[in-house]
Amino acid sequence: MSAFSFFKPSNGLWKDAKISKVHARVLERITDLPKEVRENRHNMEFLSLVANLVENAGINNKQKTKKQQIDKKLLVIMIFNSLYGNLGPADVDLLNKNIEFLHDNNHIVKEPTWKMCLYCVGGWIKRKVL
Repeated sequence: MSAFSFFKPSNGLWKDAKISKVHARVLERITDLPKEVRENRHNMEFLSLVANLVENAGINNKQKTKKQQIDKKLLVIMIFNSLYGNLGPADVDLLNKNIEFLHDNNHIVKEPTWKMCLYCVGGWIKRKVL
């Protein structure tokens, strides 16, 4: 049972809970991948995969105030830090530059909610039928 079953967190508590939930979910999806895929920390395709997972996690709404907005770039760096151990300042700077490059060239895309639901239903049907 969730710790937040009986009350609704707000402000900083909501933000911390959401960050930890997304962090755990993305790490779970990444660790399901083969070790050969996760081996190179400077692979742009892998970084694009992680950034798109964070982007489509649904963490920032338009209704949230500036204090409640979550920095997605920092979240990606936290995921890489927990995946590969302590990153040095040079690695963090390189990650920042690579994320900016991906964002500027439209490689990080927010999929519409209806399309995400369609993928989930299609995947469920494939698992049940095939």
